[in-house]
Amino acid sequence: MGEHNSVGHNADSTAILSPDMIEVVKFVPPPALAPFVTQIYFFRCDQERVCDMQPAAPGHLVFLLKGSGTMRFQDGHVDAVTKASVIGPGLAAAEFQIDGPLHDLGFALSPLGFVALTGRPANHYVDRAVPASALFGPEIDVLTKKLMAGHTDGTMRLAQMVDEITAFLLSRLKTVPTSHVNLVHTVISWLSGEFDPDVEQLYAQIEMSRSTTVRLITKYFGTAPKQLMRKYRALRAATIMVDSRASSEMRAQVESIFYDQPHMIREIRQFAGRTPGALDSDDAKVMRLWLNKDNFRDIESFLA
Repeated sequence: MGEHNSVGHNADSTAILSPDMIEVVKFVPPPALAPFVTQIYFFRCDQERVCDMQPAAPGHLVFLLKGSGTMRFQDGHVDAVTKASVIGPGLAAAEFQIDGPLHDLGFALSPLGFVALTGRPANHYVDRAVPASALFGPEIDVLTKKLMAGHTDGTMRLAQMVDEITAFLLSRLKTVPTSHVNLVHTVISWLSGEFDPDVEQLYAQIEMSRSTTVRLITKYFGTAPKQLMRKYRALRAATIMVDSRASSEMRAQVESIFYDQPHMIREIRQFAGRTPGALDSDDAKVMRLWLNKDNFRDIESFLA
């Protein structure tokens, strides 16, 4: 894929997500679900209009307990975000606009989890948002109505909702060949090894033909190895840039992996949604939520 600019803000500045109005609660995925879901979170913002950029993310299953809106992706197309939606892996930052208040219970899907839980190739849903019923059947809409009612009248705590969704997902797990599981772990280990991993070193570790390797990596991760490397290189660089604990040496190391400064700016803007300079702006607290290294638990030895 060639270079792309990220989707730009076109909303009124008063609608931009305010970090002072955000509540985030995180849950540790239960052990049985942990290989398939990297993070469970509840995100709340009671603004009437919620607008911001979301960095290129793994796939997500989201339940909008309150709010409705859209996501605008890198090619300009806009998808509705329904009460229960699956958002496929991102290959660029996307802009979301929500009529609030926004109460979002989300499950971040690992590369293995997207395929094992939905039974569909991740690359078919790259930079898309679709109704969850398209992948999980009408039963998920029944569950969603129950969750929304319990949230509205206060009869269901978040932990209970997480338990019910977990049970629903585990009941729909599909078998994944052991060779595919091993390949996913190999790719994750490769991505985790260094900031700018060599694609040829990845191919050398996998006892499959190159064409089969590319096809399977695309199926689980949404894209081929080179683009995958670019995505995580940029996201990890942006994560360090918004991390107040990062040392000057670490920041210098990040800058050194790009050809030059324009290349760094272009890559971070595409995948993180902002230029490096904008990451230091007043709403950097919001970007720390999106770019927190906990969101990349599938990258096992995150260098930051």
